[in-house]
Amino acid sequence: MSWGDTAVGVFVGVLGLVGLVLAGGALDQEIYVFGLCLFGFAVAFDWGLVLQGMRRAEAARAQAVRGGTGASRTGHDG
Repeated sequence: MSWGDTAVGVFVGVLGLVGLVLAGGALDQEIYVFGLCLFGFAVAFDWGLVLQGMRRAEAARAQAVRGGTGASRTGHDG
């Protein structure tokens, strides 16, 4: 994962915690539902980032097993 993905993931995680705080201190139903939805979105978004990172790592590992650069076995692409 890149630093940008990490920064966005941390920011969205903090927003999820803010959502939990909102839901926990809510005095009306709307804020309670909004806080829980914000938390749910943060969990889903960060889970997607984790899956994306795992897919990238798997693709890099598979390419390394195939021979590195993805070029043909003759050493050039054409």
